[in-house]
Amino acid sequence: MTIVEPEPIGLPELLERPRIDIDPDVLQHLTPLDQRRFQTFGVGRVQPPPFSFIHEAFEYWAQVQPDAPAVHHEGSTITYHELDQHSTALAAALVGLGVDPGDAVALYVRRGIPMVVGMLAALKAGACYVPQDAAISPASTLEHVTKVSNAKVVLTLADHHAELPHSGLPTIEIDRFMAEPLVGTHDERSRHLVGLRSPDDRCFILFTSGTTGQPNGVQVTHRNICNILLTDPGNLGMGPGTTVAQILNIAFDMAAWETLGALMNGAHLLIRGSGRAGIQEVAERADVLIATPSILGSIDAERCQQVVTAAVAGEPCPQPLADTWSSFSRFYNSCGPTETTIINTAHQYRPEIGGLNIGGPTPNNTVYVLDENLHPLPIGEVGEMWAGGDCVTSGYVGNPELTAERYRPDPFLGGSAMMFRTRDLGAWTETGELAHHGRTDDQVKVRGFRVELGSVSTVLESVEGCTAAATLKYDARNLVAYVQPATVDPDECRAALAEALPYYCQPTFIEPVDALPRTDRGKIDKRLLLEWAETRGIEEPAPEADAGAQEPKQPTELIELLDPAGYDRVTLPKQLPLYRRMWKSRHLMHYNRLVALTVLVNLIVLWRGIAADWWTSESINVGAIGTVTIANLSAAILIRQQYVINLLFRIATAMPTHWPLRLRAIGGKVYHFGGIHVGGSVMGTLWFGVLAGSILWGQANGSTELSGPTVALTIALVALLVAIIIFALPPLRAKYHDNFEKVHRFGGWTSLALFWIHTLVFNRDVNGSLVSSVSFWLLIAVTISIILPWTRLRKVPVEIVRPSNHVALARFDYGVTPFAGSATTLSRNPLTEWHSFANVPQPGREGYRLTISRAGDWTGSFIDDAPDHIWVKGIPTAGVGNIDKLFKKVVWIATGSGIGPTLPHLLAETAPAHLVWATRDPRATYGDELVDEILEKQPNATIWDTTANGKPDMVKLAYWAVLATGAEAVITISNKSLTWQVVEGMERIGVPAYGAIWDS
Repeated sequence: MTIVEPEPIGLPELLERPRIDIDPDVLQHLTPLDQRRFQTFGVGRVQPPPFSFIHEAFEYWAQVQPDAPAVHHEGSTITYHELDQHSTALAAALVGLGVDPGDAVALYVRRGIPMVVGMLAALKAGACYVPQDAAISPASTLEHVTKVSNAKVVLTLADHHAELPHSGLPTIEIDRFMAEPLVGTHDERSRHLVGLRSPDDRCFILFTSGTTGQPNGVQVTHRNICNILLTDPGNLGMGPGTTVAQILNIAFDMAAWETLGALMNGAHLLIRGSGRAGIQEVAERADVLIATPSILGSIDAERCQQVVTAAVAGEPCPQPLADTWSSFSRFYNSCGPTETTIINTAHQYRPEIGGLNIGGPTPNNTVYVLDENLHPLPIGEVGEMWAGGDCVTSGYVGNPELTAERYRPDPFLGGSAMMFRTRDLGAWTETGELAHHGRTDDQVKVRGFRVELGSVSTVLESVEGCTAAATLKYDARNLVAYVQPATVDPDECRAALAEALPYYCQPTFIEPVDALPRTDRGKIDKRLLLEWAETRGIEEPAPEADAGAQEPKQPTELIELLDPAGYDRVTLPKQLPLYRRMWKSRHLMHYNRLVALTVLVNLIVLWRGIAADWWTSESINVGAIGTVTIANLSAAILIRQQYVINLLFRIATAMPTHWPLRLRAIGGKVYHFGGIHVGGSVMGTLWFGVLAGSILWGQANGSTELSGPTVALTIALVALLVAIIIFALPPLRAKYHDNFEKVHRFGGWTSLALFWIHTLVFNRDVNGSLVSSVSFWLLIAVTISIILPWTRLRKVPVEIVRPSNHVALARFDYGVTPFAGSATTLSRNPLTEWHSFANVPQPGREGYRLTISRAGDWTGSFIDDAPDHIWVKGIPTAGVGNIDKLFKKVVWIATGSGIGPTLPHLLAETAPAHLVWATRDPRATYGDELVDEILEKQPNATIWDTTANGKPDMVKLAYWAVLATGAEAVITISNKSLTWQVVEGMERIGVPAYGAIWDS
């Protein structure tokens, strides 16, 4: 068999697809290609359903094919005409009992023809039905459902009437009602019914299984159901002449897929008899089969070769099951909770192509893969799936708090559209389909590691002979697993797990059973399995000593020798007293203290200026005001000069490690010098505004006599400086980054030129000497500072290796070997853009490398369209990591591409260190060479694969590393939110911590 690999979808093909129109600012953190993919992968095709109401669709078929069989059950058959007659009569009876449009009708029955009559009758009366299986639902559940749904009438069967909890509600026994002769004509009975209302009215209320407490009623509308059951692929090819098996519990949403799907499309519904034999019997006669994977796995596929279409949903589908049924039928693997109307994604699985997944959104629906802050994730990254569009139901009946928690306004579709948090984890493939990564509530912690139970079960199901598996968390240290059938070899299961997953994913026991138990809704009964496990008990604790034997110790393996398995059991020490803790907050960090100090110095100067009569009615000391102005702006510019930055770091890190830690910790804050840049810029601009106001005031009262050009230049400079500051404000800088770059760069150069002209014209007006002017010499220093990096502008060759589409490793060798912990600026267009990246020099080798990760338009373009030459400017400049030499030992915390700035320090061994690196699939993303290089220098490094283990609590993991290694400080190279989370978390418990400053 030839395996055909699906091709990644490129931009030209994406341009032809329907897409969601989204504010570009929401997607600015994605590459242009991923922006388009997010907008197209996540939207189903537009396909209006032919009917807006369930019963309207059924009545159409009752007119078109009145004599066609509609429902068959245990030897009895009812035609479409007969079903229409009986349901209309019962609907009229409901109206006669006071059922109004929008009311709820309790449908407490077992499967059979009366069940279907009751469903249609409630809908024809303008009401919604609330289904429960009267044979198995306990009285407490029925009482809860009746009360919460506020049902007006109960529909049941004669055999179950006496068993129902007393509610005082009018009750109709459907089977006895159907046995009575029909009174009057169909038209006469129909007159009692209310006309069609809004498609957004409820059609039924389904109560979830209640695994976390009392069941919650999900309100499903006619629009929801018509959208999925009357469009492809949700209709599964159902139509006249096809038979559809009805095997699921009426209280399960997938039962509506079988029952209503058949009747709304003119098909013949075969309702199963009791027991497993009843399931097999209808499966052998059906053209369309809908089930959970657990139920489908219990059916003998060899005897069902006539099935044309099979569809599963409700739980993960084992690969062997998909392979079996897709070999002779059209097989759909689907996903979607009750709240998104049965399914909201579907994938037609073809074994010759492979790649079992859950497909893309069904028609008129959307799916978004978002992070915890509801931001779109790049294609390929795992996140939580949120569903939008016509599939989103109307919330939980009687539970507005839970509705508000799980249903949110859809920020992408806008208007009144809502989206639902599915709690399913997924990632987009390159071909625009969703790979399912379990559920958020299936991510558990065992021995400190995050484990996805679904991943363990998937590996077990790959073992020869295993048709299904279930993995459960037994306690904080143990997993247990059950596999079916009983002939599965547990040793082969353990071997498969050891090869595919880390040691902590190994269940303490793997128990083969004849068949996994199922709930009444056809899903694996995990509660019962856990009871079995508790009855059996854990014979031996998880083998701590043996973990080392199971755990590979080779430095090329992504497993830490310093086992952090129990990191989350570390108790963080008590935080510092409040008065000390306040000084550790980001609002009072050294950066802001330098801003405040700059402001304070300027206030003192202002006070002294007022005392020295800079402003009088006779004169204004514009020279002094101008000097203070240029001094502030010069400080702001010079503090950013590359040579000055390197000098500051050299002075601060000159302290020997035997000095008190408190002094060294303060010295480590040297990289906060940007506070002087911000403070000087703002205060210089304010002083220049004061200068402009003073000049205008002096011109008005005659105390100053300056020329028109001087006044005009002063006002122009103030406006230009204010514009530069406004565009540098964080909200505007983030939203209009390209404009910020242009204003900051070209506005700065223009300001410098205008300052020179202003200085010359001003000195001419006041007959001053340039040589004796402080402003003149400061301008010379600033000009040299700005020009100096441009004297080292060059276009240099670059070699680029791309271990994945997320990362480019760029190597330079043009006669410069930078020091460890420095950065170089790169550009493709020197006049319009520059981007700084950490250098990674290799000890004993000339040249250096850069790690460039996909984080925006420029980096995405660099990775996708790698240049062979690029511009560099200036000298290698020290970064925050250079402070590591102040400490006897440090813990480096890096996430993702943060390994780039960290790596040079590890390779050069600038200070004793321990690396904690959390990233997704390190080897696949960054390449074996890079990972092996790290482990060669840091064989004990903690490399945390977030794909396999989930995201750790970085604060606790950092503190664990400090305890385990005896480090004095923590340096974090990560994104803004996590950097501050770790820095503040450590500082508030007294551990010196450092991370980049995102200043403007």
